Amino acid sequence: MNPLPGDIFARRLRQERERLGISQAELARRMAVLLGTNLDSTAITRIEQQTRAVRLDEAVTAAKALGVPLITLVSDSYARENEAEIQNQLAELALAEQQSERLRQKIDRITRTIQQLSAERESFRSHAMDSDYELDPETQAALDARMHGARNTSAREVAGPGS
Repeated sequence: MNPLPGDIFARRLRQERERLGISQAELARRMAVLLGTNLDSTAITRIEQQTRAVRLDEAVTAAKALGVPLITLVSDSYARENEAEIQNQLAELALAEQQSERLRQKIDRITRTIQQLSAERESFRSHAMDSDYELDPETQAALDARMHGARNTSAREVAGPGS
């Protein structure tokens, strides 16, 4: 047998109130401010114990006072769907963080390679300038090919698969 909406409301009201860590008196005070009338804390006690029916304006105001949509207080399925969506989003976030970490590592590796190759190039240039020495064409061609290959590899890694 499915619980009645009033049963669900009473249980969900208590759950949400306790989740926020507020007393029945505090909830009654918040609702009284929103309603612009006096609301005794025993009203909340009786609603939660299901010895008093909740009025529609009280239900709407309770949801506002708790900072939740009214559907949260009258539907168990909303809470389950909401929890399922939260879990889905958390899983998606974890996956995105893993992908981000892999890309950060790839960027670090490419940066180190570029720094190493740049240092090698500068070392060769410095050596050539200091000693009035020019690289022989074969060595210069090999160095140019290595630099060109490293640039292409780096560009492919940054672009990712299928680029």
